[in-house]
Amino acid sequence: MQCVAPSSSIAFKSITVTPSHTVSHRLAQPKFNVKCDAAATNATNASLSAAAPATNNFTAGGIGKSRADWQSSCAILASKVESQQQNTDKSSGADKITVVNGVNGHSSLDLVPIDKLPKPLTIADLSPAPSHGSTLRVAYQGVPGAYSEAAAGKAYPNCDAIPCDQFEVAFQAVELWIADRAVLPVENSLGGSIHRNYDLLLRHRLHIVGEVQLPVHHCLLALPGVRKEYINRVISHPQALAQCELTLTKLGLTVTREAVDDTAGAAEFVAANNLRDTAAIASARAAELYGLNILADGIQDDSSNVTRFVMLAREPIIPRTDIPFKTSIVFAHDKGTSVLFKVLSAFAFRNISLTKIESRPHRNRPIRLVGDENVGTAKHFEYLFYVDFEASMGDVRAQNALAEVQEFTSFLRVLGSYPMDMTPWSPSR
Repeated sequence: MQCVAPSSSIAFKSITVTPSHTVSHRLAQPKFNVKCDAAATNATNASLSAAAPATNNFTAGGIGKSRADWQSSCAILASKVESQQQNTDKSSGADKITVVNGVNGHSSLDLVPIDKLPKPLTIADLSPAPSHGSTLRVAYQGVPGAYSEAAAGKAYPNCDAIPCDQFEVAFQAVELWIADRAVLPVENSLGGSIHRNYDLLLRHRLHIVGEVQLPVHHCLLALPGVRKEYINRVISHPQALAQCELTLTKLGLTVTREAVDDTAGAAEFVAANNLRDTAAIASARAAELYGLNILADGIQDDSSNVTRFVMLAREPIIPRTDIPFKTSIVFAHDKGTSVLFKVLSAFAFRNISLTKIESRPHRNRPIRLVGDENVGTAKHFEYLFYVDFEASMGDVRAQNALAEVQEFTSFLRVLGSYPMDMTPWSPSR
């Protein structure tokens, strides 16, 4: 216990009460030693004289009659010192503080202005996920002008699009709160599934909260003044090169095809290096951004070329039943016969339509042995199955179907339940 009084008018600076315990054969009671500064004034002693009957036992080093006596003495002693301190504060003025936390100071204390203090965080400082369609940060793979950027703009109009050099980086941008959403391709009507993103969906803990379908419109781009006859190399994403193979032949271009990371990146590479013998396959927006001319428009072999993108977020959305919903799951089947048939039957018996089923080798268990030791064993790949079905997780049918699926699987995870893309679609022109 420490009692403190200002030094300007009271010489009694501090009283330190130190407990020390002694053990007798009947009862152990605390001893207390009172230490007072030698410079204590007569005025202070006089003011504390009223507490003398209660404190004599302590100053002599003796033991009080009881614990109640000790507590009463301490209370009287503290109240006297506090009374003296209050009187001193009133006489010296409110702007003079001489002792703060036991530290003696004869000058005024510099206080921090209230407006300079840090303000507490609010919920707005934590970048909450805005509602669908409002301005937010959306990560995509590629550079400005990529089809993924166009998909991000279609999914979230007026968003702040954040380019990422790899699919993995887009996932991490959302997980680290650098972005609020990610828009990534999962399948193309001509090139099929983008397996890399299916693997990343399983590796990361993001949730699918929506989908968007984007028609793909390829253009052949080159530097200003360059004619098709001067071209001897075409660069683009491997999928874009495959989707324009026949058209490039019809144009009479006997050129070398070289693959790069993305379509807009190919356009940027041609412009940045001033390559007059190289053309790029990319979008019309990429030509506008990088100052290239369009040598041929709509060069995709199939006008019904469309890519499906999914929107990813850190938290799932609440499933609804009043609008068309789609749910994506991934599972690994357990040991037994006809397991895949039993899983699919769980949806068929409840009239739930499947829109996609995709198998990927199980990386942790790529090989499964079947048979017995006498006859021999056969080796098969162990697979993970990705399934999309038309139902919301708020639908009782979907809940019962997954409960049944779980009986036949060793692993089951819902990747997301989200609204279907119902926007009108027309082939690329």
